[in-house]
Amino acid sequence: MKVEKRTERLRIVRADKKTPGVLFGKAMDPVSLQVDEQELHTCLREYGHTKTFKIKVGTKTHQVYIKEIQRDIINSHYFLNFKLVKVAAGDTMRASVNVNIIGKENIQESRFEVRNQADTVELEYIVGSGISHFDVDVSSLKIGDTIYAKDLELPKGIELIDDPEKIIISINEITFIPEEVEESDEPELTEPELVGAKKEEE
Repeated sequence: MKVEKRTERLRIVRADKKTPGVLFGKAMDPVSLQVDEQELHTCLREYGHTKTFKIKVGTKTHQVYIKEIQRDIINSHYFLNFKLVKVAAGDTMRASVNVNIIGKENIQESRFEVRNQADTVELEYIVGSGISHFDVDVSSLKIGDTIYAKDLELPKGIELIDDPEKIIISINEITFIPEEVEESDEPELTEPELVGAKKEEE
């Protein structure tokens, strides 16, 4: 991600379609930054809040991860500011990584239901070995199949610290329960029928 030191006021930075932010970490003073809005969106999609990457500020290069991004309340696609945390090689990180389900529509066209039991898993890894998210393809699963945390394929250097038996996804059959009709003790009301009416005289 290409960043710059911020020297202008926030109003000017945002008018220039850039997002203000800050870099902080151990043994360093916080540094005010700014980055192009689109650049920040691209970086978030690629690295998420868990994967580290390098930035250059002036003549110095830092290994960082996105700690936080504040979004506009009305328009969540608009970023108000961001925070980057500097890490060092050899540091160990822990993070909750999102699990995304793909191929769901292929199963739910039949009488199967994909139940997402857990959205995240807890991982531990050395700086530089992070993962932004998991994509789990469920299109080939059948009724009764279950994916546990231990079934996720972890890249090299990443360790699962969550419960291995934690259920992530389960496939169930959709059951339809007929709606019960409540019986009433009150007699049914019907329209009265006129019997033996006299013909109207001409």
